[in-house]
Amino acid sequence: MVGGSSATGSNPVSADGLPLIMCTECGMRRVVRRTSQQTWSLGQIFYCCPRHKRDGSGCPFWFWKDEYISFLASTGRYVASAGANNGVESMHVAESSMDGTDSRMKGEIGFSGIVSVKSESELIAICKEVVRLLKALCFLCVCMLFLMFVSVCAHLFK
Repeated sequence: MVGGSSATGSNPVSADGLPLIMCTECGMRRVVRRTSQQTWSLGQIFYCCPRHKRDGSGCPFWFWKDEYISFLASTGRYVASAGANNGVESMHVAESSMDGTDSRMKGEIGFSGIVSVKSESELIAICKEVVRLLKALCFLCVCMLFLMFVSVCAHLFK
């Protein structure tokens, strides 16, 4: 999939003028604009988190262009207005309403980068525990295999 986006200052926008917001699902990366290369949707534009994978794993943030515009409008972050150029929609940042919203949302779970890092470190600790338990299980299996081998050898030499 080929993507095209440009960033300008603190409010990056895509090539078609839509804002590239921070992912609302994981909060770790900025949304990117991509062009579909699938035969059934060739050339269609979509927006997703860079952590989203083709198989559906990773971050679940993924929208076709029209759905992304609706998402932005429904969250109240941006106001859509008809453009003067051939009816093309343009998006304008609703700066006055976002200033207070951003500061209030930073305290919410899952929005702040600190909370995400904490969650990631917890996930790493859980994965390390799983690996430790799997190693212990493998050790027990090897011990059982050794005891079976000794038992078979004892029966053969009787």
